[in-house]
Amino acid sequence: MLRDGHEALLLVVGGLALPVLLGGLVLRLSAALAVGVALLGAQQAVRLALGSDSLDSWTPLSAGALLLTAELAWWSIEPRVPAWSQPGLAARRLGTVLLACGGASVVSALVLVGAGAPFSGGFGLELAGVLAATGALAVVAWLARSRVG
Repeated sequence: MLRDGHEALLLVVGGLALPVLLGGLVLRLSAALAVGVALLGAQQAVRLALGSDSLDSWTPLSAGALLLTAELAWWSIEPRVPAWSQPGLAARRLGTVLLACGGASVVSALVLVGAGAPFSGGFGLELAGVLAATGALAVVAWLARSRVG
């Protein structure tokens, strides 16, 4: 829980995000949506920074909800194309978005568990970090070389 009455600060940051997001939706401005989502992320960061030193078990849910907010916001301002009239397309896309948000929550939970694990360091942990970084670079390189279309 927050100490020293920081709830007002969180309310201000979150309160700033709402009109920016609504303005972005009404005016169809992706920059405003980006600022609004960033403010929501900043609110979560401030909440974590000002909260207790223990791990926050709500973080995975917050990560998934933040991604869902961003996805639905940008989806709502996209230009409508004739392909949207295809039956089931919106349902498939919504399923994909929900799957991605669930995946983000799972990854966030795994990071949270890893952050709370009592690792003492050493060669094994360093090797795991090097392999993870190498794997991430390999995925980025593969994506960069893949052809679109």
